[in-house]
Amino acid sequence: MKLGYSAATAGLYDLDEVFRFAHDLGLNFVELNFDTFDFMPGAQVPGRVLELKRATGIDVSLHLPFVDLNIASLMPTLRRASVMQTLRGLEYALDIGAVAAVLHTGHVFLYQPVPREHALDALHESLKAFEVSPVPLALENLAVFEDGLIRGPEMLRAITARFGFGNCLDFGHAHIEASRPWREGTGEDLISHYIETLDPAILHLHLCNNDGQADLHTATGEGSIRFRDYADYLSNFEGTMCLEVAGGKPAVERSVAHIRSLAGVAA
Repeated sequence: MKLGYSAATAGLYDLDEVFRFAHDLGLNFVELNFDTFDFMPGAQVPGRVLELKRATGIDVSLHLPFVDLNIASLMPTLRRASVMQTLRGLEYALDIGAVAAVLHTGHVFLYQPVPREHALDALHESLKAFEVSPVPLALENLAVFEDGLIRGPEMLRAITARFGFGNCLDFGHAHIEASRPWREGTGEDLISHYIETLDPAILHLHLCNNDGQADLHTATGEGSIRFRDYADYLSNFEGTMCLEVAGGKPAVERSVAHIRSLAGVAA
């Protein structure tokens, strides 16, 4: 089991503390955010990341930039800026030796047929820029809000296969999407549907819990996702599993204990 946590989601920004906490919990990696490096460059200097990796034996994954960005933007200037920022993120991922880089698939803020069609074309153009990625690229399921462009596992699988990428399956996002109006089968186990549809392209997981309505990023054992239903999958998953939970160190610690217990791994 390759288990790690998202430092930014947990509210940890001191790099030494981020790695020390992961080491104390016996985790395999930490997930850093490129956006953090961009607005706090001194917090995640690549050289220091590499030093801490060597000192602790802990790997890193990277969440590519998403703040104020939209690689599916209908506005060419904004789309180009989003692509350039993502390429900067991929360069950073290479500099820190990231095992995977997570990418959001974009939004369409005018959700009618014609704008949606153009947004899909825009997304395809953007993704061409990332086809030769220096690290494994994982497209994340993101259909939480009305403006989410890529909805459902079939649509995500199609675009993933078209460009030869991998996937990041966010359990919390899938759980929320199951209750959204565009899903015909309200209450379906959409997490299992994503697993069945995307596997074996899933190389990274985001694990958290919520109430099925809002992306709360609560500890894995504290919400309406029944993680025990996925115990076998988690136990046998060969990729990286990132605890993307808010609530500071205590929430991460509870989640680590919970996931290890489900997977039958000793603490």
